[in-house]
Amino acid sequence: MLNKIFLKIFGVFDILKDFIVTWGIRILIVLFICVILHNVLKMGEISSKYSGDYKHLYSIYEDDEKSMNIYTVGEGGRTIVILPGFGSQSPALQYKALAEGLKDNYRVVIVEYFGYGFSMASKKPRTNENITYEIKTLLEQANIGGPYILMPHSMSNVYAMSFQKRYPELVDSIISIDGSYPAEVNDRYRLKELKSTISNVNITSIFELTGFERLLSYVMGDVFYIDKMKAMKDIYTKDDISVYRNRIGSSYLTRTMVREIGKAEDNMNEMKDYVYPSYLPVLQILSENTAKKYNETKVNGESEVNLVDLAQGVITNSSIQKVEQIEGDHNLHLTNTTELVNRIKNFLVSNI
Repeated sequence: MLNKIFLKIFGVFDILKDFIVTWGIRILIVLFICVILHNVLKMGEISSKYSGDYKHLYSIYEDDEKSMNIYTVGEGGRTIVILPGFGSQSPALQYKALAEGLKDNYRVVIVEYFGYGFSMASKKPRTNENITYEIKTLLEQANIGGPYILMPHSMSNVYAMSFQKRYPELVDSIISIDGSYPAEVNDRYRLKELKSTISNVNITSIFELTGFERLLSYVMGDVFYIDKMKAMKDIYTKDDISVYRNRIGSSYLTRTMVREIGKAEDNMNEMKDYVYPSYLPVLQILSENTAKKYNETKVNGESEVNLVDLAQGVITNSSIQKVEQIEGDHNLHLTNTTELVNRIKNFLVSNI
């Protein structure tokens, strides 16, 4: 009796083993084909001869043949410089709606850091000093003179602060969009979250070899906000979406981006005591969604600060330095573009 039971059990194991071996090999073959296909396509995308409106490359370092990309619209007297959030696959397209909303009154410039969009990769250390120098040099090479209205998003808020500290004469004002704050490294929970983000980026960048992000851009448009772009038919064309998908395929978590996030803690530590000069007009626009998440961790005792605390902590002159909240998620430039543009215009008009 026991022999029959054992035989049946082992028989089931044999079936499972055969199934796993047979289908496991097939799955591995499919994954291998996907990896090869993705990387063949990626090489073609990286070496693409695309020369459309979104690509304007300029050399930054004399000892390096790497170039950065810049996109400019509008002819206004004052210049807005949009600095993209970390990991933006195509800043020129992701921030296009924001630029279009402001171009009638201002010259709007979108910077693509090394490793972003059409900019080349770079092995230069991703320090505050290098990144701010690269922004300054790119604007000079493109003959775009200052002073500038810096408009950083997310992690670029740290770079904007560093830029202002290094080149104060080049900064007219700062308008941050759901920015990251250097003082977050002083909070145990926030520092833990930053370290978790760094680890996740390192792990995800390995899976990028499979091209999963390319598939996601087709089957889950909301992941890359493609659904939002398609809804703005007066701004984004089919060609725009195609170029954007091309950039997702070739610029998703590049090695330069991975090196950049690896320096995030050091860069934030360098600026953790920074406050805005009292003469500088500043508007800090916070996403209600992000502010709510930060507040929840403070209320439940995990964190000692919320997003409003952090934003208020860098203000030195409340008459010209403001904190406002807007409904939407972290990417307000795509989830609530109209309100974002209106708030920016109102602030700039009152701070001419």
